Amino acid sequence: MGTLVLDIETASPHEEPPESSNDTQYFEFFAVSLAYADDLNNSPETEVLFRRGDWDDQYTIDLYERLFEWCDHRSIDRLLTYNGTWFDGTHLLNWARNIDDSADRDFLTRTEALFENHVDVALAAADKYEAELWDDQHILPDWKVYDLVGIDNDSVWYDDYDFPDTYLSEIDEKAVQGKHIGQILGDTYVQNIEAGIEHTSVHNELTQLLKDYCLSDVADLIDLYTALGGPRLDDTYRRTAADIA
Repeated sequence: MGTLVLDIETASPHEEPPESSNDTQYFEFFAVSLAYADDLNNSPETEVLFRRGDWDDQYTIDLYERLFEWCDHRSIDRLLTYNGTWFDGTHLLNWARNIDDSADRDFLTRTEALFENHVDVALAAADKYEAELWDDQHILPDWKVYDLVGIDNDSVWYDDYDFPDTYLSEIDEKAVQGKHIGQILGDTYVQNIEAGIEHTSVHNELTQLLKDYCLSDVADLIDLYTALGGPRLDDTYRRTAADIA
């Protein structure tokens, strides 16, 4: 039974979203991380697909097409996300609707099909570790759940990459976080492509950092799913496009 893991990364190059906002108008599709295993006991194959141009729709279309092409070469019976009901699924479905309306594509139907057997691992983790939730939390951070379960899901550290001293100086934290991609790294990557400097050592280093971070989001999720109950979770935490919309 083939299992796909999917995680998107977004950027907000035009306007910073209000705090706690999940309105798709503030987000652009920057990258998608994928992992696939034909058996839960097998090590997954992984891939990260990055945006290949500016923020015009043609490059969102290109990213969708590469996503579906990758999936079409695999027998997928189950999709796993971490908080995909709230984030990944919401934006993938909304972007698909917008593209279908403006560019005569059929991305919405294909995205709905991808989410037909979607299991949101974050919902299972929140139920199992309900006592760990803060008063205003509905979902636990994935790093905390990995720690609670005992799975070594490594952080990605800026110091491990060779950047000029002033490069990314606006980021104060030592470890890469998803918000950094949304606020800075995603747009920096796209600006490098627009400037034609994607073959420079600095851009290559940024690409490697982003790839390592993106892979950390999907590489261990099958193990987490298995540790929380595996296929016994499927019925309870199945969330289709109809549940997300």
